[in-house]
Amino acid sequence: MNYYDSKAIENIATLPEWVDMMEKALKSSIDSSGYVMPKRMHLDYGVDTFLLMPCITDEYWVTKLVSFCPGNRSAGRPSIYGTVVLNDTKTGEPLAVMDGSAITAMRTAAVTAVGVRHLSPAGCHSLGIIGTGTQGIWQALFACSEREINEIWAFDHNTENLRHFSEKVKSKYPIIRINQAADSSEVAMNSDIIISATNSQDPVFPDMKELFTGKTFIGIGSYKPDCREFPEQLFRQLDHIYVDSLDGKKESGDLITPVNNNWIAENKIYPIGSLLPDKSIQTPNPTRLFKTVGFALLDLFAAKLVYEKHIGQ
Repeated sequence: MNYYDSKAIENIATLPEWVDMMEKALKSSIDSSGYVMPKRMHLDYGVDTFLLMPCITDEYWVTKLVSFCPGNRSAGRPSIYGTVVLNDTKTGEPLAVMDGSAITAMRTAAVTAVGVRHLSPAGCHSLGIIGTGTQGIWQALFACSEREINEIWAFDHNTENLRHFSEKVKSKYPIIRINQAADSSEVAMNSDIIISATNSQDPVFPDMKELFTGKTFIGIGSYKPDCREFPEQLFRQLDHIYVDSLDGKKESGDLITPVNNNWIAENKIYPIGSLLPDKSIQTPNPTRLFKTVGFALLDLFAAKLVYEKHIGQ
């Protein structure tokens, strides 16, 4: 049985290959006869959260274990740890153990990039990032692989995160101009595509209509009912919300709150996989939102990509 660390996972495939694989996963998720995916086991222990996420297909069985311990930041440690175990479905044989944090970061950013690919106008050239930790870095790298971005506006309360973000993105895209915004409003006003990658319990943007009109927003935080990244005025301007999984309607405050408050109807929430393989999702309203919550089938396809690329070398 092989072990794949973060370096091996990050270098095994190109960014477009990751996006293509997540697009396949999102399409496959619509036909539930092709896989078995129990609800994730969600354990809250004080302020810490622990997740167990299994999924099985005819080929592979994957199990991901994730911990989120926000207190780790004060000790200089990552707040999220994860482990992915990949087994052969036919024999049960364990095939690989993988760094779950890297798998999560890569597949989450690749799923977001599917949203960028299909929801944002082709002529977008500016990108906004709220939250510039590890996930924010990958979000930027993947988004820039799908659009000809020439300018990034980034905001984070942590100045060290901003510095590291600028260094990592510049190393991959040296000609892109990176602006450190004074606040989230400056990010929204200057960006065509805005990605929010935070663990905030309250909206990270002011509730001002002009910040949202004509923009493509993508939210990857708000993974619990009491978490939100977006305020009322965004939802008031949407015709639809696109999601990676309809399970998010019960999991994410960014879906629960707007529906409960009648800011948008529940029947206006669509899984993006059901609308693919259209190259672009046609809607006359230029204000768009793609909300991701993640699910284990995505991890299975990500582990499949890593494992099969390695054994094919």
